[in-house]
Amino acid sequence: MKPSPRLLGSSLALVGAVALSGACGSDGSTVGGGGINGGSGGSTTAGTGGTNPGGSTFGGTGGSIHVDSGPGCSECDGGVCIQGVCCDPVQACGNVCCGGGEVCSFQTCEVPKGTCVDSDDCGANEYCEYSLGEPASSPDAGATPDGGAPACVEGATPATGRCLTRPPTCANGEEPGDPIQCLQACEYRPPVGEFNPTLKHTWEGTHEDGQIMMAPIVIQLDDDNCDGKVDAKDIPEILFTTFKTTRPATGDNGAAIYSQNGTLRAISIVNGQVVEKWSYYPDEPFDDRLHPGAHLAAGNIDGLPGNEIIVCTQDGRARAVAADGTPMWVSTATGCHMPAIADMDQDGIAEVLIGGAVLDGATGNTKFPISGGNAGTFADVDGDGYLEVVGLTGIYDRHGTQIATQPLGGSYLAVGDFNRDGTPEIVSVNSSTHMVHVWVYDAAEPNGVRTVRQDIDINGTFTNHCAPGSAGATRGGGPPTIADFNSDGTPDVAIATGIGYTVLDGLKLLDPTVPNDATNMWLKETKDCSSAATGSSVFDFDGDGQAEVVYADEHTLRIYNGANGDELWSTCNTSGTLTEYPLVADVDNDGHADLIVIANDYSGLTCLDDTTRKVRGLRVFGDTAGKWVRTRRVWNQHTYHVTNVNEDGSIPLQEERNWSHPRLNNFRQNIQPSGEFSAPDLVVEVRPSCDRGYSLVARVRNIGLAAVPPGVVVGFYLGDPAAGGTRLGEAVTTRTLGPAQAEDVTLDIASPSTELTSGATPVYAVVDDGGPPHAWVQCRTDNDQSQAASGRCDGIR
Repeated sequence: MKPSPRLLGSSLALVGAVALSGACGSDGSTVGGGGINGGSGGSTTAGTGGTNPGGSTFGGTGGSIHVDSGPGCSECDGGVCIQGVCCDPVQACGNVCCGGGEVCSFQTCEVPKGTCVDSDDCGANEYCEYSLGEPASSPDAGATPDGGAPACVEGATPATGRCLTRPPTCANGEEPGDPIQCLQACEYRPPVGEFNPTLKHTWEGTHEDGQIMMAPIVIQLDDDNCDGKVDAKDIPEILFTTFKTTRPATGDNGAAIYSQNGTLRAISIVNGQVVEKWSYYPDEPFDDRLHPGAHLAAGNIDGLPGNEIIVCTQDGRARAVAADGTPMWVSTATGCHMPAIADMDQDGIAEVLIGGAVLDGATGNTKFPISGGNAGTFADVDGDGYLEVVGLTGIYDRHGTQIATQPLGGSYLAVGDFNRDGTPEIVSVNSSTHMVHVWVYDAAEPNGVRTVRQDIDINGTFTNHCAPGSAGATRGGGPPTIADFNSDGTPDVAIATGIGYTVLDGLKLLDPTVPNDATNMWLKETKDCSSAATGSSVFDFDGDGQAEVVYADEHTLRIYNGANGDELWSTCNTSGTLTEYPLVADVDNDGHADLIVIANDYSGLTCLDDTTRKVRGLRVFGDTAGKWVRTRRVWNQHTYHVTNVNEDGSIPLQEERNWSHPRLNNFRQNIQPSGEFSAPDLVVEVRPSCDRGYSLVARVRNIGLAAVPPGVVVGFYLGDPAAGGTRLGEAVTTRTLGPAQAEDVTLDIASPSTELTSGATPVYAVVDDGGPPHAWVQCRTDNDQSQAASGRCDGIR
């Protein structure tokens, strides 16, 4: 719900916050303060430098600022009368005069705490106030224009701030007050039912070397905002492997071209452009070459700062690669195809799961061998507080002891708690037989496994249109996805086959009276005869509580209504298909979800509506109007399930059980666990500066509940913009502004008019004043214009 409208002057007072340095006095010195407000029944007056009708004054030239708040002083030349005492305007804070060393922050006097680069450097209930800190040490102390790695100049000092107490959030129904002392809820809920994805970004590579047929991942690799840390405030990288359309001249192992000779690539979206960060291609020895059809995993695997990538070699070993593309270790164990990462023993060093072993993340050494780990995952299925390996043939504890044997087998799996009893069910898909099984760990059973369902034919009533000899003719079933598709409170299962896409109803799966062939919620015909084993993912794009399905077969990328299978949108997307799937993450850090999908044009497959057209590379779709909700900036592995990785890429020491979280209980679905509707709310105040020529300084502050990215355009006006004022120019913010944070931007004016410098006509600033379209949406826009302020400066130096 939007906050109730208030006078713009009150919005500025709310920030009342950290006072801006005042306007220039007649001698060119700085006087006055920002957000100085009269007390109850008080009035504010300024000198000949002009008046501020909204109740907030940045000082004037000569004259006095007087607040009738108490006895003892009737005039305070250049000061504010508060409780009978003349107070320096810089120290005025509502009806209190702050002491030395204090600042006025949201109508409270406070001594700033330690220096910070961002809010993570501050306490739990604090934020980093940039307006109290130091600027960057040089103009180069920021991301390079192309966002290339390294993004920050070595030795440069980033801009800093000081830690202040975070303003409280208003209680439900509580008014923020005037001046504002708490921040109201700030949310933007996109309209439901409007669905029109737009192609935002494309990486195509070349036909010879740009073929992708695996699921990409999203992870933070470098310090884009130059705060000395790699965290969720940076722009994530998208990683994928590509294959060549020709066989290698040397070292050809006889396998398919999509199974050898791969290149690992990292790209990022910087300032709206696709930036190639690095690529890694190991040529010799030949067995060290990468498997471009296998999948990736990424995260902090060694406990040291920074994230690493796990990529599979073409002979099935796991290779670790550093964040800058430098190779690290390579395992001796094999079976790498769909690696996964977790901290099984909670020692701060992650384990890496591949088909034949669990590896030490720091060294790649085998911790213990297993069987059936390929396409497996980590989950605490026995409730002992530690993760187990859930494989296709059984379960292993953190010591390598097999505690369960699963006789039904399978090719891919997912984990979710269908009856919400705290013990998760495991959904296993056998691609060879297009059958699905549901089982649960039960220590009381002889093999540690209790079967809930078995042999559900996911091809169902589909007509098999795949040609004899193709995978889809006899096989079917890719990696399953778990989500609540029909909003009944019970998770459901979605699986793609060679000839269709099906969703199994979770309630029916648990009901023994429902036969296997009646467990389907809906079925839609598709075509994936080449592998019959593609995956899919799920996301609630508009935040209405109902998940949408994202799926791509050989010809088409589709988004389905999760409840009934209605096609909401589709576009051509060609692929020879293996086990890849499209996924959803915020890849450009704009506060909204993006859809990432791969394609290839090496085969004879074409678009259905144009048989002469094919698609290649990696594409990012989004809603440029900001109608898609917020989501996480990470998707780090094929078996992603939210709680397996923190948003900065670190691996949880003790992973939360996904199925126990009230908003999760899903698998291969991204979601913002909280605050998915949170939005920014920008306000601005303006003052003149005359220390080095003449300029106007605007302080942009975010009083919303979500961060806003850099690039906010601030317009400066002589005269009220709403009444035809003259636009003097613009400046642009350069930092991501989280809740309560502010940044000063400056417009230098070489030859200011007398009308401006005399204060005869007031000046204004407006935030989000033009510029290119952006996806973020404020919860309110009626406070984007500043109050009127005097531009008077008599002593320009």
